[in-house]
Amino acid sequence: MTLPFTISGKVIKGNQLGKKLGYPTANLYLPHSSAFHHLTGVYAASVKTGSVVYPGMANIGFRPTLDRLSFTVEVHLFDFRKEIYGEEISIQFIERIRDELRFNSLEELVSQMEKDEKECRKILSVLLKPDPNTK
Repeated sequence: MTLPFTISGKVIKGNQLGKKLGYPTANLYLPHSSAFHHLTGVYAASVKTGSVVYPGMANIGFRPTLDRLSFTVEVHLFDFRKEIYGEEISIQFIERIRDELRFNSLEELVSQMEKDEKECRKILSVLLKPDPNTK
């Protein structure tokens, strides 16, 4: 699959660890998730919920630091504090920023997520700028 690509699905409740780490995520329910196994990694992404588009960072994969058993597609929406469980969202994966990695601790994971967020915000600040010619 070439970038950008979009995955849509219903938001389901995860294990809430992202919220505890300061990076709450919307987890997608994908009944045929094996179709996405070759796309593992961390991405700069945009997320459409309702009629609004938010910038964010997404992970496709097995979360090797946590359990390595379950496959997830999850996205952290920047500056977003709403509950959207049960809602349909669309995630556009804009740029892949790194492979999914295993960290020795949750602290190392959070440190990397902070770096990922900075990189994603930088990428998206250029790509998602509003067009000054539109009103």
